[in-house]
Amino acid sequence: MNENQESYFEEEEIIESINRFEEMLNANSTYYFDVYEFENIIDYYLDQHNFHNAKAAIEYGLKQHPKATAIKLKLAQIYVQNGKPSKGLHFLREIEPIECSNSDFYLLKGTALNMLGRKDDARIAFDKAIQLTGEGKDEVIFSIAYSYLNTRRYNLAIKYLLLAQEVNPKNLMVLLELALVYEIIDQLDKSIEYYHRYLNIEPYAENIWFNLGMVYTSLNEYEKAIVAYDLAIAICPDYVSAYFSKANTLVNSGLFKEAIKTYEEIIFIEPNNVQAFTYIGECYEKLNLFNRALHFYIKSIEIDKTFGDAWFGLGMANYHLKYYSKSLNFFIRANTLDPENPEYWFMLGEVYRKLNLLEKSVESYNRAVELDPNDYEAWLSHADIFFLENKLPDAIRILNKAYQYNQDISTINYNLAAYYLYNNQNQLAYEFFEKGLLINYGEHSDLLSRYPIASKNETITELIRKYKNLSR
Repeated sequence: MNENQESYFEEEEIIESINRFEEMLNANSTYYFDVYEFENIIDYYLDQHNFHNAKAAIEYGLKQHPKATAIKLKLAQIYVQNGKPSKGLHFLREIEPIECSNSDFYLLKGTALNMLGRKDDARIAFDKAIQLTGEGKDEVIFSIAYSYLNTRRYNLAIKYLLLAQEVNPKNLMVLLELALVYEIIDQLDKSIEYYHRYLNIEPYAENIWFNLGMVYTSLNEYEKAIVAYDLAIAICPDYVSAYFSKANTLVNSGLFKEAIKTYEEIIFIEPNNVQAFTYIGECYEKLNLFNRALHFYIKSIEIDKTFGDAWFGLGMANYHLKYYSKSLNFFIRANTLDPENPEYWFMLGEVYRKLNLLEKSVESYNRAVELDPNDYEAWLSHADIFFLENKLPDAIRILNKAYQYNQDISTINYNLAAYYLYNNQNQLAYEFFEKGLLINYGEHSDLLSRYPIASKNETITELIRKYKNLSR
C-alpha cells in the first residue's frame, strides 16, 4: 500500500469516527471510541473552530478514558486557544510527568506562558519543544513564531521564523510569514526580499504577486507594483482585487485613461460592480470630462441607490460645472447616506459658500473638522469666511485650533502669518511665516498673491530672501 492509499484510508476512518460521534450526540446515547479516535475527533472540531463539539468529545473521552493524558492535553489546548492560558496551564501541570517527552506538550505550555507574559519560562518551554522534535522541526518552530506574532512580539517572531527557514528553506508558510511580519514592522525591503524568495519556489502564486504589488505601491514604486498586479491577473484572470489595486495605482500615477481601461475590465468580470463605475466617473472628473463623469455616476446609482460615493461624485461633477444648486442636492443625499464622512461635510461647506449660505457653510466645516481634525482645507475655508467678513480674531482663533492638529502644513502657517499681519501682531506673523518657509518654501508665493500686505512687509521680504539662499 502506497502513502496516498494509507492517507486515504486514514481519512476515511476519521470521517467514520466523526459520523459515529455525531450520531451518538443526536441519539443521546453512548458509543465506545478508543483514545486515538477521540484525538482525531477533537482535532477535527478544533480545526473547524467548533469548540462546543470539541469540548463534548473531550468530556466523553475523559469519561471513557479518565487517565488519558492525550485527551487532557486537548482540553488544555482549548483553554489556551480561547484566551484562558491560566486554566490551560492547570491541566498541563497535571499531565507534565507523563507528557514530558512530548514536543506538543511543551509547545502548548510555551504558548500559554507567552500569553501570560512569562517570557523566560515560555522560551525554556519552546526550546524544549524544539529539542524533542524529530521530523517537522520547521513546523514546530513556525508554531512558536506564530505564538509570538499573536502577542505582537515581532522581533522574537522573526528570530524563530529565520530559524525555521534555516531548517527548511523551502517552507512557503515560513517565507510568507517573514514577508508579512517585515511588512508589519515597516521593513519593506526585507518584506520584498521574502516575497521574492517565495515566488522563486512558487512563481504561480497570484496572492503573493498581489501582496508584493501592495508593498511596492506603499513605497510609491508604481511601475513595479503594476508589473506585480499584472502577473497576479495573468495567473488568475478573475482576480478582481488585483484589477482594483492596479487601477488605483494607475490613478496615483496620474494615468487616468489607463486606469479607466482597468476598471472596465472589472466591469467585464462583474457587470454590476458599483465601485468600478464610480471610480471611472472619478477618473473622468480628474480629466475634466465632467459630463462623461456624470454618465458613470448615474450608472452607479442605477445599480445601487445607497452608494454614497456615487451621489457624492454627482455632486462633484455638477460643482465643477458650476451647477451649485444641483450639486447641493447630491451632496445632501450622500451626507444622508454617510453622515460620518468628513469629505462630504467639507464639500457641503464649499457649496453652501458658493450659494452664499455662510451660516450653513460654517456649520458644515465645523462638522468636517470634528470628524477629521487633520482636514486642514476645512479649517482654512472656515477661517477664510471670518477673514472676508473682517472678523480677524475669529479667523485667528480657528487657525490656532487647526494648528494644534496641522503644525506641519505650510498653508496653515502662512495664513496665520497673514491674519496676524492684518491684525497688527507682526511678531507672531513673522514666526508663523518663518515656520511656513521651513516646511515648504515654494508655497509662500501663494500667500503673497492672496494677501498683498505680506509682499509690502520688509521683514517678510527679508525672510524670503534668507530662506531662498538656504534652499539653494
